[in-house]
Amino acid sequence: MIEPVDKKRFARLSALSPMEAIQAWLDGDFGLGDGPAMVSAIRKDSRITISDAAIWEFMDEAMMKPLLASTCMKRLVAAR
Repeated sequence: MIEPVDKKRFARLSALSPMEAIQAWLDGDFGLGDGPAMVSAIRKDSRITISDAAIWEFMDEAMMKPLLASTCMKRLVAAR
């Protein structure tokens, strides 16, 4: 795992709600080493049961498409 470059940003991202974390991911509002904070924030929604790797892959693909955070949330919850 890559250590976060900005520990304050990492802490801020970890504290986000799942929807806020998804939006931050879509906006590219994170840096090197922040992935675990983003996944951790998204996992606060207990309905999301897919693996960390699957969340990461889904969100990376979602960044390339014009998806809303609400659409991403629905798809993450539906993924099993």
